[in-house]
Amino acid sequence: MYGQFLLPYYERMPQLKMLEIGLGCDMNYEPGASVALWKKLFPKANLWEAEYNETCVDISTKQGKLDGFNVLVGDQGNNKTLDSWIEKSGGEFDIIIDDGGHHNCQILASFIKLWPTIKPGGLYFIEDLQVGKWRGFRKYSTPTCDAKEYTFSDTLQGWLEDIIYQGAYNS
Repeated sequence: MYGQFLLPYYERMPQLKMLEIGLGCDMNYEPGASVALWKKLFPKANLWEAEYNETCVDISTKQGKLDGFNVLVGDQGNNKTLDSWIEKSGGEFDIIIDDGGHHNCQILASFIKLWPTIKPGGLYFIEDLQVGKWRGFRKYSTPTCDAKEYTFSDTLQGWLEDIIYQGAYNS
């Protein structure tokens, strides 16, 4: 999907501004695999990386993995953190990739805050949306989102159905 959408976007807008949430600090492989790819694919872009694990960010920075990136740290499910990310970055993203914690309430909080920062015609990707149905990814709650009762994919499906049905009834 990235090849289909990101590469053509970059060809049109090589100075794009992109935010990726999730450095991969808690994965089995070493963190920073995607940042290496983004640096190679988008050498003229204004690149931002967000990660909750500050220790991992510090280590990755010292190892040079985040050279060329602007870095944001904190919990993507926390509204104050998201507000600080928007303030520090200035928002106005062409591309946002949420490959962070994958918990439904984190995805919802990030989407609500970050979607308005996407430029018209920009792209917002949510990685691994299917894991939100798994019990292990239904433990993270926020004051406005009950993890046991909520799945982002169901909300997204509802939004898409609203768009489809609205179009059907307005024609």
